[in-house]
Amino acid sequence: MSMILVVLVGVIGGLAGAIQGQLLGIMEDKAGTLISTFITYAGGGLAATLVVLAVGGARLSDLKDVPWWAYTAGLAGLVVVSSLGITVSSMGLGAGLTLFTGASIAIGALIDNLGLFGDSHPLDARRLGGIALVIVGTWLVVGTDAVIAS
Repeated sequence: MSMILVVLVGVIGGLAGAIQGQLLGIMEDKAGTLISTFITYAGGGLAATLVVLAVGGARLSDLKDVPWWAYTAGLAGLVVVSSLGITVSSMGLGAGLTLFTGASIAIGALIDNLGLFGDSHPLDARRLGGIALVIVGTWLVVGTDAVIAS
């Protein structure tokens, strides 16, 4: 896949993530975390099932080579969806997504550095500086108001 296409997919994913975050915040306000998470997973599961059936690209036999812990991705997704619903509902879309993204980048860099799920990508001064900027940027967007208000 060309890098231009990879970047385009990332931008489309970011757009979808922002829209999903706002929709989760709306459902969180009206119906709560449990039902908004259920609706998200039920809708996504149905859509994924229809795409697999339509394309016929199911490679279920390849799953035998996947480590057991990789199957916890769905559980992690529940935390992602629930936390976005709660933070966006409480802080607004921009602050909620900034907090989520900042935390993802910092933890992702640590996971990469330790090589927890594959190849290690060591933290050098440039990457550490970038993460520090992300943390400062997250603080500037989210601010201390969110912590003090609670």
